[in-house]
Amino acid sequence: MDFALNEEQQMLHEAAQRFLADTHPCSRARRALPWQDPSQRSLWRDMANMGWTSMLVPEEHGGCNLGVLEASIIAELSGHYLLNLPWASSAVLLAMLHQAAGTQAPTELHQALQAIVQGERAVHCITQQETSWDYAAQCSDFLHVQGLYDDAGPLQLAFVAASALTPLPALDTTLSLGAAPSLPTQWHQIDISPEQRQRIRATYRLMQASELVGVAQAALSMSSAYAKERAQFGKLIGSYQAIKHQLANVWMATDNARLAAMYAAAALDSDLPDQPLACAVAEFSAIEAALQASRTAVQVHGAIGFTWEHDAHLYLKRAQHLATRLGGASAALSRIEAIGVPQPA
Repeated sequence: MDFALNEEQQMLHEAAQRFLADTHPCSRARRALPWQDPSQRSLWRDMANMGWTSMLVPEEHGGCNLGVLEASIIAELSGHYLLNLPWASSAVLLAMLHQAAGTQAPTELHQALQAIVQGERAVHCITQQETSWDYAAQCSDFLHVQGLYDDAGPLQLAFVAASALTPLPALDTTLSLGAAPSLPTQWHQIDISPEQRQRIRATYRLMQASELVGVAQAALSMSSAYAKERAQFGKLIGSYQAIKHQLANVWMATDNARLAAMYAAAALDSDLPDQPLACAVAEFSAIEAALQASRTAVQVHGAIGFTWEHDAHLYLKRAQHLATRLGGASAALSRIEAIGVPQPA
């Protein structure tokens, strides 16, 4: 596999990086603006106008009909800039659920997809495993999905108003959190195959892994820049082995995680037989890299890195939050062991 982005993918990456650097720096992420804020809704509309909310949507529904690899580029950058809008849920999970439902997609789901494509709604999808819901005040509404992780039972969908949530304190202060409300009374059942469910959840989880890669890269860039300018005892701290070896280890972990995520995305796009293993490896690598990079960033910055005013803790908390949502590195490692590594013929 060629791990270099093609020309179109490079253009997508460069344009998205410029846009988020200008519109969603850490200073804005810190504010954790609610969906009702006009600037937040304006940002979402701009993202929609660039095609970010319709990447996986077929052309007949007004989408771009791109692949998982292109979506992972946006996911990585959303992690890099600590985006606090539910892009992965709206543009990936909901879009794939709609496509899998086909002609049996409920009207509510179809209307939600069209509104997302046009930048009018930002829907966060949650599953029955979640006792607290992310983006409590940072989305227009929620889509409750039952059965995504249960291939034997029916897959059911229900929309929930964001106003139904009770706010909760959040570890990641760039995100809002809410207590899960009582279960909805009206559900829409969709008949899809276990293979479709596996692909949908694998793709969605890969988006979160790609976000972790972005977190790792941002933390590494922050640490490297500081090590090149902070002097102690008359020398730049980056010249000391205690610092440079830590940063070298973080670079290797981050690069490995990015390559693993790219291969997993390509495996999903090409429907390769090793996609379950590739996705599990991507999750494990991304979790390990993001936690290592964000912890190292705090250490490299020394005393200032431990303060509330510095941005290092924001990346550490986002890494911990996403790692928890994915079940942690040990769960990913257990999946790798259960799948097993194919032996060469």
